[in-house]
Amino acid sequence: MSAKGVRGASACEEITSTAEPAETAEKKPQKFSANSACSAVNCGFVHTLSSRATTLVVLILLATTSAASAQDTSAGRVEIGGFPIGGTFFVGGDDDREVDFNVYTAGANLTYYLTRRAAIEGEFSLSFGLAQDVFFRRAEVLHVQVPNVWTYFGNIVFFPGGAAGRRMPSYVTAGIGAVSLQSRQPTRQFGYDVGTVGFETFIAENVGGGVKIFRGRDAPDWGFRADYRYLIVNANSDAPAFFAKSKRRGGHRVYFGVLFTWKR
Repeated sequence: MSAKGVRGASACEEITSTAEPAETAEKKPQKFSANSACSAVNCGFVHTLSSRATTLVVLILLATTSAASAQDTSAGRVEIGGFPIGGTFFVGGDDDREVDFNVYTAGANLTYYLTRRAAIEGEFSLSFGLAQDVFFRRAEVLHVQVPNVWTYFGNIVFFPGGAAGRRMPSYVTAGIGAVSLQSRQPTRQFGYDVGTVGFETFIAENVGGGVKIFRGRDAPDWGFRADYRYLIVNANSDAPAFFAKSKRRGGHRVYFGVLFTWKR
């Protein structure tokens, strides 16, 4: 081989040896890029799992909080209540000797829950015979006081939608007890003389309904109550003619009160 041929072969070998590192360098970035893509896929999968796990935890916490809130804002086993604001309106008189009159009513009650829907209740009220205008013996008597009224009832209370776990349970109720009229010095003209009559008592029944409103988590044991009763007062022939001597009388009682409940 001539010297020129040897130089040509050497040049070709140099070109070949120089080209191989370039191909190797080009292949290395391609391999690194593939690994990066796999890493990105793994990161996205982990991120998705983390997001779903976080969402699940939040939902569980919300469900737990809602259940606890519903349990806190509802009726307990025993409940005591008072109603400082109320009124009773006696009707069914004849504007002669049987008089229609109104009294301001306040009282208290104690409730025991037998089941989620049923309870028994004892209640007591005192109504004040404030001055008012009435018709007596076919004439209007102006600004006159009437007897005070005491009531005592035992009731059955039924909650159609249940009381447990409800913030505003409504109810219907009925009971039996007594209504007593108390004589006062100004009521002598009506036959209720302090010296001779004192108290006159009548057997009575009541029927009605209402709603209880339990407060939120800030005061879960406290609530409010709005109540209506229709009173049925049976006649008592020994009573003065002023009220329920010869016939049965009726009365509408409305009150608003507060309550405290001991949870189950």
